[in-house]
Amino acid sequence: MLHSELNAAFDFAGVSAVHEQALTVLGPGGRLVLVGLSGRPLAFSDSTTFSYLKHQVKGHFGTELDSVPRLVDLVADGRLDFSASVTEVLPLEQANVAVQRLHTKEGNPIRLVLQP
Repeated sequence: MLHSELNAAFDFAGVSAVHEQALTVLGPGGRLVLVGLSGRPLAFSDSTTFSYLKHQVKGHFGTELDSVPRLVDLVADGRLDFSASVTEVLPLEQANVAVQRLHTKEGNPIRLVLQP
């Protein structure tokens, strides 16, 4: 089993396979932070290793604004890259279009970015 020294892994997809993969790269005491929500039960194939390594699962609804400066710093430092999950960048004036696409799932968007 592969164990790296990651302190935290973030799941923005809400998919069981992502949870399992994230747990394989957490170091002792590591946290899996669930941001992507699926409404489905969580299940881990190896609860013994999960407990032995003192892993944690935490939920984050993405609404805590005090986290934004830290995320911006991580992106600016090159330690966090969301570019692969950005479906499209739209001008701020098209915010209503972005909301509509997310609501209707038009084009199967993962993440739409509004640019001022």
